Amino acid sequence: MKGLKFFTLLLLISFLVVAVASNSFGAGFQLFNELSARSSGLAASMTARGDAADSAWFNPAASAMMTGAKFMTGAAMVIPQMKLQSGTNEVGMKDKVYPLPYVYATTPLGDKFGLSLAINVPYGLTTEWPNDWQGKYYAVYTELRSLFISPSVSIKPLKWLSFSAGPNFVYATADMRKALTPRVPGLKTNMKGEDWAYGYTVSMLAKPFKDWSFGVTYHSQVDLGLKGTARYSMALPPFPKSKMHLDVSLPRTVSVGVATTCIKNFNFSLDFVWTDWSSYKSLDFEYDKVPGLGKPGVVSIPRNWEDAWAVKFGAEYTYSQMWKLRAGYAYDRSPIRNKYREPTLPTNDRHVFTVGLGWNYKHAGIDAAYSYVLVENGGTSDILTPTLKGTYKGQAHVINIGFRWDF
Repeated sequence: MKGLKFFTLLLLISFLVVAVASNSFGAGFQLFNELSARSSGLAASMTARGDAADSAWFNPAASAMMTGAKFMTGAAMVIPQMKLQSGTNEVGMKDKVYPLPYVYATTPLGDKFGLSLAINVPYGLTTEWPNDWQGKYYAVYTELRSLFISPSVSIKPLKWLSFSAGPNFVYATADMRKALTPRVPGLKTNMKGEDWAYGYTVSMLAKPFKDWSFGVTYHSQVDLGLKGTARYSMALPPFPKSKMHLDVSLPRTVSVGVATTCIKNFNFSLDFVWTDWSSYKSLDFEYDKVPGLGKPGVVSIPRNWEDAWAVKFGAEYTYSQMWKLRAGYAYDRSPIRNKYREPTLPTNDRHVFTVGLGWNYKHAGIDAAYSYVLVENGGTSDILTPTLKGTYKGQAHVINIGFRWDF
């Protein structure tokens, strides 16, 4: 059981990496193009591709079809740039670089089974506005981190067909800071919470024809109950330190993909992804002592997001045994309409343009990719932020470097 020994060793190594990965940031609530350097170059059109270790996340059923153990690690550097244009006045979020590390491993077990492990950050949110900007009573610093640890087992009942299933162990933290009320100048609040939660992933990969493959992957909803504390910058009787509870759901997703090598030296892939964002109805902050009242209660902020979909296309050209060239495009529809757009996440529909490069030498490989994310302009919300008027404009740059090793 050489593959099993390898997988056990890799499991120990990966949990050491968790200590680093758990401190990573995300530049958006749902991330897909940042989850490996190879996938970045292909605009994350990965559901029907089962030829590398990052299949441990995109379609873990691939592990039963592989011929040997595979390992991949790396990090994406996300550089978001978002501004609010209000007449002649323009204010931008603070410029920062957010690293997103990942670890993947797959191995077959005999002729019928396979194992895989994914450690990544598929959901995350970090927005930071200036402390004294005009929207400081709505948001200054907002951060949601979600670390997924996802092992899977796959089975291949037929030579051309495999299935997989496995749990998702999710550790999430939240940190929210803002000015509280203009009635008390200088009063600020800081709310922090954390939680462990669970979900699951099931997938299917089929290769019924020589040059064609088809895949389906389902990631379940993960319900987080973040528990923490709300603190204030001033010791005032109506604003005592309070225990806080916040429910947040990471939505279920369905990915359907097709890939083909029907043209010599080329590998094309196309994915459709549906995300159940309509489950995100509101943010309900449950306090032991509601700010300004000092007694138990709930502060509810409506979200009312809509289900969203994305289409992703990638092309890979094998230039030589050593080099592969990649490019892709993705259209990612936002679940947020103008009516509910606010500065904790002011994004809109996104166009993602990607290029990538893969270098191989014997058992080792290095992948590099660059993604340009163009965010369509989005209006402010009269419901959630009535004192903010203007248009959000944004873009992001993603630089991704990964290392591969095939055993």
